[in-house]
Amino acid sequence: MREILDVVMSMYHDYNGTGMQMALFFACLIYLLVQKRDKEKRYVFLGYTLLFFVICFCPVTAKIIMEVCIEETVYWRMFWLLPSVIITAYTAVLVIMQTEEKKRRYLLLFVMLLVVGMTGSVVYNSTIFSRKQNDYKLPQDVVDICDIIEKDAAANGIDRKKLIVENSLVSFVRQYDAQILMPYGMETIRTGRTENENDAQIFRIMSSEDKDWEALAWYAAMENCNYLAYPPGKETAEALEACGYSVVGDNGAYTVYRRDAKDDDYENEWLITQYGGADGAPLTFYTIQDNKGHLIVIDGGRAEDVPYVRKQIKALGGHVDAWIVTHPHGEHAGAFMKIYQKPKKIQIDRVYAPEMKGAQVFSSEDPKGETNVYEQWRSMEIPELRELHAGDAFEIEGLGFQVFHAYDDLIREGSDDPVNDGALVFQVRADQESMLFCSDTGETVGDYLLETCGASLKSDYIQMPDHGNCVLKSDFYTQVGAKGAFFDAPVSMMQDMTGAYDNPQNVRTMISEGVKVYSFATTPNRVILK
Repeated sequence: MREILDVVMSMYHDYNGTGMQMALFFACLIYLLVQKRDKEKRYVFLGYTLLFFVICFCPVTAKIIMEVCIEETVYWRMFWLLPSVIITAYTAVLVIMQTEEKKRRYLLLFVMLLVVGMTGSVVYNSTIFSRKQNDYKLPQDVVDICDIIEKDAAANGIDRKKLIVENSLVSFVRQYDAQILMPYGMETIRTGRTENENDAQIFRIMSSEDKDWEALAWYAAMENCNYLAYPPGKETAEALEACGYSVVGDNGAYTVYRRDAKDDDYENEWLITQYGGADGAPLTFYTIQDNKGHLIVIDGGRAEDVPYVRKQIKALGGHVDAWIVTHPHGEHAGAFMKIYQKPKKIQIDRVYAPEMKGAQVFSSEDPKGETNVYEQWRSMEIPELRELHAGDAFEIEGLGFQVFHAYDDLIREGSDDPVNDGALVFQVRADQESMLFCSDTGETVGDYLLETCGASLKSDYIQMPDHGNCVLKSDFYTQVGAKGAFFDAPVSMMQDMTGAYDNPQNVRTMISEGVKVYSFATTPNRVILK
């Protein structure tokens, strides 16, 4: 219920804006409450408003409305039912009519208009209105872009046209050509809310300064967006061409591209997304998805992160084909255990984790306070669980997994941190590319893997061991040869100047080798395994 209330309050905050108009509205309600005339109308206005707030803000009724009447993403439309304008106007007229002297009426009217003007915002300004460029009174760039698309679509027999364009032009496209669809509109630009996660990702990419064109092409294909208009540039053109886009026209200010996404364009390609914690704490949470709706979750973070994790999974469909828990520490398994016990609308088909049944996994004085997490994990009944060991290989919906390391006799006998060192180290492999997940393993495991696995460690991407806070031999990273390194760490660890963390040293090592670094500073971070 707390999640529902947070959603309602967030949407009310957006509706409230500066708060001045709502303050005026509440002032009018108080006036109607204390004045004695027109009791019937007063009861109607006050009763309706009170009933609205009870229904709209009560988590139980809000949940029912979201699930039965309208979706959660558009619950903000409920506030359209709030009679703020009607009550404010009625109260203003009532006050004026109760004033007998004509001059005082005019003075009151002037004061009221002044209050409304000061508590609102100016509609007629240069950010909204500009001198017309054509008879349509729309930006000429929009007219040109739409005409280019219509001409290309007619020439190639394309019936369905869906365009991604800069946010500054979004509000005008469908005014000129209603046949051209778009992944999001002005409401998304204003509030940041979209109908689904793919549209949300497209919006985030188009709103960022550094465009991730590869990820955009992925999400565009998921939403059948076959056209893209963007200002010309050599680097942009090369990047989009590499993603399968071709130029179909330009007007000097914008180049129009088309990408004919086919059902098999992303066959055996998987999108890996790294998420950061809501409060910047170190944790591990990844999703892996394909274009057929399959979803794999890795770890998921702490118990405190459940609302965030649940929201991301629901946005991706709510059906988890497989959930991999690398080891039973709070920042890795906490959210999973909470969600598994109370899945609500989340379906989990399979669970993978290392087999940890050692009698002395934790010392008697556990400095990390993780004993309870481990014991809770041991006590859970998980029929879908498959316990993994070093050397195991399996597939999930065509995506290959190779386990290089798990809790075994080596860890039982030789580690002072058996849960971390016993965490899964595994490789995820698509047709051509792969990613190595190292979880929280340390230097001992790094040396062991370098000795026993050798060339098999080679991967295109790597999740840094222990959130990037562990220094391994340079030979290890050379053997992996990754082009991208994921640090599951906040800025405080990545830029630590006290020497408490090894992240800065590892960042320098990666950058010196030409490896791209990903961290919580830019999450969600995405790469595509081809």
